[in-house]
Amino acid sequence: MARTARTKAVSNRLRRTGCSLVSRTEWHRSPGGKGHARKEVTMADSPTRRLKRKLAAAVTSLWRRPKISPEELRALRPVRILLVRQHNQMGDMVCALPALRALQETWPAAELHLVTSPVNGAVVRDLPYLAGMLTFSQRMWRRPWALLRFVRAMRRLRCEVAFVLGSVSFSVTSAAIALVSGARWIVGPDSRPYGWDLSHNLFALELPASPVVDRPAVEHNLAPLQAVGIDTADHEPRLDPGAESQARARQIMADLGLEDGFWALHPGAGKCQNVWPADRFAAVAERAVAAGHGVLVMHGPADGPALTALKAALGQANSSGVVFAPLLEVAVCSALLARCGRFLGNDTGMMHVAGAVGTPTVALFGPTDPALWKPPSPRVIALRSSRRTPDDRGEEFGWMENLSIEEVWEAWRDLAPATRTMERDA
Repeated sequence: MARTARTKAVSNRLRRTGCSLVSRTEWHRSPGGKGHARKEVTMADSPTRRLKRKLAAAVTSLWRRPKISPEELRALRPVRILLVRQHNQMGDMVCALPALRALQETWPAAELHLVTSPVNGAVVRDLPYLAGMLTFSQRMWRRPWALLRFVRAMRRLRCEVAFVLGSVSFSVTSAAIALVSGARWIVGPDSRPYGWDLSHNLFALELPASPVVDRPAVEHNLAPLQAVGIDTADHEPRLDPGAESQARARQIMADLGLEDGFWALHPGAGKCQNVWPADRFAAVAERAVAAGHGVLVMHGPADGPALTALKAALGQANSSGVVFAPLLEVAVCSALLARCGRFLGNDTGMMHVAGAVGTPTVALFGPTDPALWKPPSPRVIALRSSRRTPDDRGEEFGWMENLSIEEVWEAWRDLAPATRTMERDA
């Protein structure tokens, strides 16, 4: 009742400013800590947002695409295919790798060219089945000459088919990129579940789409393609670091005094509610050093607070056995992870990279569900907090603190050693 009253009060205030409330379905961890439950989430829908949707629908009606059936699509023999996947989440890109591989296997003679964000460009840089890659940044909207160069480079490819690969949101920008690419056939997700009435006009073939991740993330990414007969037998994301990335990794290891088989950890996460406390990372790192293992701490641009807290927790007790990597691009991180003996991290992008290179991994979960987000690699095990400590910051906080040092250390220590082989000195 209290929630209903608050919603009505907010709705009344919004109406006075011309806004209204819309709802969407999200998955949240159940209060008891077991599983996730659907939850209707209300959001303000402003006149500006409604106007944008109406204008977008009107504009796209001018570009109605010729339609194609799934059978006709698979019968095409394109020379070049454009893939548009320009979201910024690194883990989401890794989860999309089997979808990219399914497209390559469906059209093995075609060149695949990917449009993605700068951060994810580093993730897929070494994929052997990508013929080319263009990066698109939202800053290009403020830099018309850079935007023009991007469009010209894309149109010079003369791709016959373009795929817009979605996930839990509909990207109008991705759809627009595909539209101006010059491709005759554009395939993309149904926009209606996301509140946009665009895809019927924009796409030659609409793929089924859902804003709710109700199955493992890799399967969620593959499902729209599977619905039109595009699939791969191998649903495990795989990354193989290239020669340049491996050479850089070997140099960093030499600089830090590390040998193959070192242990690595990543103390941060894109969402602070997913972060295991820094003092506990420090405790398990010190145990690893005491057991005779070198420990490498990896980090990204958003991990400043977690990194500072870890250094403070190690304090004067830190030995030379715990070393810190410099800030590195993802391709080099993947090469380092491929050379380490085991990895420990929170539910974040680096966890997905570790799984994709075949590194034995302990992945720490709290508010998020490993049934949905754990990498499918059999070398990755998930530890999930079973209870929540009350936390005023919200329902997703207070979980990670209940993973103990002992259970994390035992899981990390007892991981089966890596069996994946790679060309160490390529």
